[in-house]
Amino acid sequence: MYKNRVKVSLEYLSRSHKGVRYMITNRVIGGSFIFGDVEKQKFLDLMFEGMKRHSYRLLDYVLMDNHYHCVIEIDPIEGMSRDEVIKRWNITQRSKLPREPTDEEFDTFNQKIHDISFVVGNFEQRFVQWYNRRMGRNGSLFNRFDSVIIEDGRTLAFIMAYITMNPVRAGIVTDPADYHWCGYAYRLAKGKLDPHDETLVNSLYNSLQLPQQILNLPVKKQLTLLWKYFRLRLLRCSPKEGRYKKNPRDIFQTLGEKLEKEGKSAELDRTNHFLLKVRFATKGIAIGSELFVEEILSGCGRALAYKKVHHAHDYHIWDQIYTLKKHQKIFA
Repeated sequence: MYKNRVKVSLEYLSRSHKGVRYMITNRVIGGSFIFGDVEKQKFLDLMFEGMKRHSYRLLDYVLMDNHYHCVIEIDPIEGMSRDEVIKRWNITQRSKLPREPTDEEFDTFNQKIHDISFVVGNFEQRFVQWYNRRMGRNGSLFNRFDSVIIEDGRTLAFIMAYITMNPVRAGIVTDPADYHWCGYAYRLAKGKLDPHDETLVNSLYNSLQLPQQILNLPVKKQLTLLWKYFRLRLLRCSPKEGRYKKNPRDIFQTLGEKLEKEGKSAELDRTNHFLLKVRFATKGIAIGSELFVEEILSGCGRALAYKKVHHAHDYHIWDQIYTLKKHQKIFA
């Protein structure tokens, strides 16, 4: 069954002139709750790093305590230039001097980086190696992941809403914007999840009933409106699962109604946006003077399992404020 699914995926990709989108789901073996903040950040870092090594884009994600969901887009096999493939091949080789691969090496690598089983298996395996080293354990950590090819438009919007609502259904938060480990909150705080986020405007244009003039706006304003209308869709969602299914009245309550009942604003004002950015700036890292961060590194570097030498990073937003981890740019 699994091999047949992979064959279908590769065949569909080879015939597609556009990127192919997948919903990926996987759970920790035995349902163990091994994902704390440190583990979630490491897993997220590996997914982002994989985009530089392979041919995929991370369109959405949510990391829960014992499982994760993500939406990944893989480019057409012929969609990447030879120079770009070779560049990524050299990154994976970790050689000091870049070299030209043989035709056989090139073809094999080009097939791999467009194979959903390879790219997902790669960041999962790298996480397992890091986790086992850190915890002094051996063996597997994940079940075999499940992948589903997603149709563009309405289906993509539904899947993204389903993923975003995971922590709401689990009863962790009422508003998904308050859950740090999901693409929705990341986008609200930082503006983009991927450099090609603007492609989602065309993908979700009809299903979110975006205004026609949005296509003529600058990219930044397009994305602001896109996530505003996406939030309107979320507010119409009903958290039917998790703890809410125990109360029949909650089944018919939308997220917007629940927020109103709890006295929370459905619209995120500038203050809430600022607080969201601050949470992403400080979540799971040390922040303070350069000396303070260097002391943390000196005392905890081994526990963090860093292979390379790390230093305090100037945050560039607040004067003389440093962080333990270099974060991606936070967009204004």
